[in-house]
Amino acid sequence: MDDRRRYFRIHDNVSLKYRVVQGIDIDNEIKRTEHERKNFAELKSAFNCIEAKIMSKMARLEEVSPLVAEILGLYDKKLSLIESMMMHSDDKDDSITATQQVNISASGMSFESNTPINEGANLRMELVLFPEYQYIPLYASVVDCRKKLDDNLYRFIVAVDFIGISETDQEIIMQHILSKQAKLLKEERNKKTDDGNEEKAVANG
Repeated sequence: MDDRRRYFRIHDNVSLKYRVVQGIDIDNEIKRTEHERKNFAELKSAFNCIEAKIMSKMARLEEVSPLVAEILGLYDKKLSLIESMMMHSDDKDDSITATQQVNISASGMSFESNTPINEGANLRMELVLFPEYQYIPLYASVVDCRKKLDDNLYRFIVAVDFIGISETDQEIIMQHILSKQAKLLKEERNKKTDDGNEEKAVANG
């Protein structure tokens, strides 16, 4: 994919899950992870559909029986916790975080790790982009791992190139980055406008 957009980078908070793997066939793994992503998307869509129906009926139930609605609401939260745990149930993972700040592009990313990862190692990674909840499974190769001193604790900055990712998922990441960049630019323009209005108000006051 000869597209400069895939090198655009931003700092972002994502759900990140990864582990070191060996002896993988990238082409076969892309096909397998594409299938996993499709299954996850269908599952998430069904889950959201059911959740929406529950919320619409809960609003009506609260008017008739607040106590029953409260109990069912607690059960709904319990099921949501179970669903969240199931999404991250692989005990073999070296790192599982609800959200972690990364520097990401459609061609690679860097992130912090509690442990060093050897340069050249291959990683099986799973990302979830927010707020879209886009699930992206991929493979990456470690190109750099540097020690970082943070609050007297040693941490590591790991940089990876994506070596096994579908074009569909690359496009999803690119669109996500462009959307985030557009939002940041809009916020900056609004801030400048607000600051300018405040300065005029002070000058006129």
